[in-house]
Amino acid sequence: MSSHVSFAHVDTENAALVDEFLPVLKERLAGGVFIGGEEVDRLERRIARLHQVEHAVAVNSGTDALRLTFRALGIPRGTTGITVANTFVATVGALLSEGINPLLVDVGADENVDVAALEEAITPDTSVVVAVHLRGLPAEIAAVREICARRGVHLVEDCAQAVLASAGGVPVGAFGVAGCFSLHPLKNLGACGDAGVVVTNDDALAAELRLLRNHGLRDRDTVVRWGENSRLDALQASLLNVKLDHLEEWTRRRRDLAARYDELLADLPLVLPPRPEDRVHVYHRYSVMTEHRDALRAHLADAGVQTAVHYPIPIHRQPAARGGQLRIAGRGLAVTERQAGQILSLPLHPLMPERDLRATAREVRAFFESRPR
Repeated sequence: MSSHVSFAHVDTENAALVDEFLPVLKERLAGGVFIGGEEVDRLERRIARLHQVEHAVAVNSGTDALRLTFRALGIPRGTTGITVANTFVATVGALLSEGINPLLVDVGADENVDVAALEEAITPDTSVVVAVHLRGLPAEIAAVREICARRGVHLVEDCAQAVLASAGGVPVGAFGVAGCFSLHPLKNLGACGDAGVVVTNDDALAAELRLLRNHGLRDRDTVVRWGENSRLDALQASLLNVKLDHLEEWTRRRRDLAARYDELLADLPLVLPPRPEDRVHVYHRYSVMTEHRDALRAHLADAGVQTAVHYPIPIHRQPAARGGQLRIAGRGLAVTERQAGQILSLPLHPLMPERDLRATAREVRAFFESRPR
């Protein structure tokens, strides 16, 4: 049996940064500014610069990043928003919460939106396309942008798993009218609680988002919109600013570990994560595909290797979808459903020791070598 290989890494990551966290937390506690303030402003400037856009607007979650973006864009209730079914529930839930009717299209071999299926699905009723960059691999976002521009549809990028990912040298979030990021603790750049951010080059959109996240207040006493409370805590911003100092190094490490997995697993009957030449994958997850997923996962668990499945039940198969609010585009979701039965996420995180990666690869190999030919 191999030594225990953990899948999650939040405790390890945060423990490694305690000596950097404590001084900034003490400073925030002594300063008495807990909502907004310079740390939030600094975080926004740094994220905007990283993603080569004019504005970043911090909010309290990735879900609110999506919801408030739809509202700030003025997307009419009752219109159609196109997205995919192999995403976290927040993508579709945010559409529904703003009264936008989700239409689900299939994905390609890279698990991201099938561009041809998307083009076929757009109608005059379509108001927004939400392109998900799943697992840290950008979608074919330049093609998606061209379709949306030609058809007069807003493009919003769901970048929840893709901080620092890029396509054609352009960071995700800079293709659409807005890019929405989750900074949940499990993300590549994760707070110690919920957090999110919207990036955009649209001055008016950024201004509207800043109003909506703060009750619609123009100043302390003047409400100009009916907004809500979606402000980011200064404590969380302080911790995120510490982590931002390490993000590029962590991302290189993720990519190096993924390349090592690719080498060690290359000759096995597995579908490995794609590496398109024009897209930079940041490996929020290193997910493989096999028809023997459940048996492989059980073997790895017996060997002490933790794995996960993201996501085993597509959105249209969830109990909440039985009410008929979700529609499926004409091509159906055959690829989405096939992949849902085959995907398996192997352990990968920036602080992962090489020995854990080798142990995981060794057990994957042992599983396939033990099977009848």
